[in-house]
Amino acid sequence: MKKLLYVHGYNGMPEGHSYNLIKAVLPKGYSIEGIDYDQNDCALARQQILDYIETHGIDLVIGSSLGGFITLTLPSVKRFVINPCYLPSVELPKIDVPQQLIDTYMPFIPMLDQASDKDRQLVRGFFGDHDELLGDRYIESFSRQFGRWQRIPSGHHLSEEGAKVIAESLEAYFEEVKSF
Repeated sequence: MKKLLYVHGYNGMPEGHSYNLIKAVLPKGYSIEGIDYDQNDCALARQQILDYIETHGIDLVIGSSLGGFITLTLPSVKRFVINPCYLPSVELPKIDVPQQLIDTYMPFIPMLDQASDKDRQLVRGFFGDHDELLGDRYIESFSRQFGRWQRIPSGHHLSEEGAKVIAESLEAYFEEVKSF
């Protein structure tokens, strides 16, 4: 049984809408868990997620939006990101997030450019074809840094069709990264 961990976006829930969509379409042999993390402190959130991965034997982390950004910064972890909030310093002020929260994410932004070759190979991105919040503005940056990504039929919030594409990608992904 492969265990997946879902990392929700800003003000999301561990077992919210996207989590339930993914859970409903997982192939046999996969399970998913959600994590509630401290989104007000990126360093603490990262540590909570890394601890959870270690103590629960997680095989793949799936992060969405702000959870996608945090997921991108996790070293040596197999990960999928859905519409990642690639630059929290640019996007969070648009939704009136307190500056002190934004400041906790700032030190981790350079990590995206410093990812090792191994980390780059462990990441897959999924971008909604009509993301009303982020649009296409981070696809080029993501592609340059991490390479492997694809469009899914979805907006910023995951659709049922988008969840199916992600679930259908699991077997091929695990085959590609089995040597890591």
